[in-house]
Parts: sequence; structure tokens; C-alpha cells
Amino acid sequence: MNGVDLATAAVEAVARAAVTAAGGAAGDMVVGLVRGRLRDVDQGAEAVSEVERTPGDFDARSRLREKLATVLAEDPAFAAYLASVLAPPRPTERPVNTGSVVVDRGGRARGTFVLGDQAITRIRKGDPTALVAVVAVVVVLVLAVYGLARLTAGGGGSSSLGPEGRRVTVLKDPETVKAIAPDLHSMPTGWTVTSSPSVESGGDACSRSVERNCDGVLSTAWSSFHNPFDQSAAFLVAACASADAAQRFYEGLAQQSPEESNEAKPLAVPALGDQASALEISKGEGEAYIRVGTVVVAVRERGSNDDYEVATLEALAKMIAERAQEAQDGQAPAARAQTT
Repeated sequence: MNGVDLATAAVEAVARAAVTAAGGAAGDMVVGLVRGRLRDVDQGAEAVSEVERTPGDFDARSRLREKLATVLAEDPAFAAYLASVLAPPRPTERPVNTGSVVVDRGGRARGTFVLGDQAITRIRKGDPTALVAVVAVVVVLVLAVYGLARLTAGGGGSSSLGPEGRRVTVLKDPETVKAIAPDLHSMPTGWTVTSSPSVESGGDACSRSVERNCDGVLSTAWSSFHNPFDQSAAFLVAACASADAAQRFYEGLAQQSPEESNEAKPLAVPALGDQASALEISKGEGEAYIRVGTVVVAVRERGSNDDYEVATLEALAKMIAERAQEAQDGQAPAARAQTT
């Protein structure tokens, strides 16, 4: 399944959403993802609007398909995420947490991957939408195998090789932990600083974090930002005494957050680090949590007007996860968020 096929399926979803409400939340999400991703592409937003105005216009759909196919070819992570949104839902069974990717066979959460007997049957009948689901799962598994692998040593603490060859290092130097927290240079163009990176260690390490999950936490760091579109982003970095301690902190953090809202529901994220999950806390707020070796990172994105950009949340999560790995590799964290 190439980018043109996926672009065709997405354009069909945009056209269907323009003429009927049958697409529901998934259709609306596809429209939002496509519009957001093409916002900075030349005539991209106009191409989306043209299909929405005249969904039956073959030329309009062709123009949108061409622009989207180009973007998908250049951005495989976005292609995988879009494919997962287009995957058909299955109405039974509870979500299964696979560690690095949330798989929701019930299809209740936005952006979850779906694959089962129903999808296989649809593939045999030649249903391209079912094939999209398979591509999504395969791409994410590839990302899990090959993503974020570094082999250099360092980081100011004991070091070893973890799964897939990633360097696992205990970060004992608080300044190294502080360097993981994003600064203005790490953020997309247009964002400004709300709170510059800061760090606390020892007994103060959890004073602004999740206090009941502090066992094994050595240092914590924070930073926060906002942009002209009334979006805000806040980051947490927690350096732990071991990978096991980091896993406990990660699980406690991920389990506690849904209690904040009855509207919370899981979101699919690409395979990042050793464990990753994301939640839509409300219509205007999302969170992502990632464990990378001995470090746990989290990002909370808020929007005004009850909305936020899932693609932005994903890009920010990827950026801070990469910075955590760079620090454990003995490098100065330099990863930057790439959004459009």
C-alpha cells in the first residue's frame, strides 16, 4: 500500500464527511488531520476546503490527493497515524495495552489501531480500507524495531544496552536531566516560553510532580510554552535510579492521569522508547507519557476553544523522547519538534 492509495482513502473520507454525517467522529478526525498537516503546504488548506465545498468534483479530489500523497511520502510517521485513523472499528472487546502502542479492538478511542477477523475477511473481499489497517500496524511495528536506537555511551551514570540496542544510563547529574527538558530552540517556530527549563533533585525532585510515585526518582525537570493559536504545552522529565524504577513511575503516571476526567480516552501513538501511551483528557487537552530507559517524559498539550492538535502532541512527544535517549547516549540533547 503506497502513499497514493492511502491519500485516496483519506480524500474519500474528507468527501464523505462533507456530504453525510455517517462518517462520525472518525471522519471528522480525518478532516482535521488532513487540514492540519496541509496547512503550511502551498494551496494545501485551499485544496481541503475545495473538496469540502464540492465533494463530487473529480478535479478537486485529484488536487487534494496529489498534495496529500506528497506529504505522506515525506512523513511516514504521519502516514502510519492517518492509516490507523482510517482503520475500520470492531465493536467488541476491551483495549489491549501492548506496551509501546495502544491497540483498541473496540475502536472507541480516536486514532487506535484495529485488526482482527473482520479486517481479514474484508481484505479477502478486496476492501482497501481494511488493507490500510494492516499497513498501519506494520509501519508502527517497524518504528518500534528501528526507532531511537543509539549506541554511544555516557550520561553521567552507569550504562548498559537495553532492548534494540538503545543505551540505558542512570542520569545522576541534575544538569543533564535539565537539558532534556525542551528549550525554545527545541520548539516549533512561533512558540514562546512560559517557563524556562528548571530542575530539582533529591528530596525536592517530586515537589511539583506525582508525589505518590516518587520511589527511585533522582531528579525532575520541567518547561512550558505557548503559541499564537492559544495552544500550550508543558513537559515533565523524571530521571530514575534504574529502568525498573522508571517503569514503576511511568505506570503510576499513566494510571493516575485518567482520574482527572471522565472524558479521558486513549490515543494511539507511534512506538517511542520502551513504553508509550497517550490520552485525550478532554476535547481540549491531550497527554503523552513515554519511558526511555531510566527516564520518563511526559507532555501535556492544551488548546483554547475545546480543541488541540493530535499531530502536534505526537511531534512534541517524539521530540522529548529523542532528547531523553540522546542524554543517555552521552550526547547533548538536540532533538527539535517538527510540525507543520
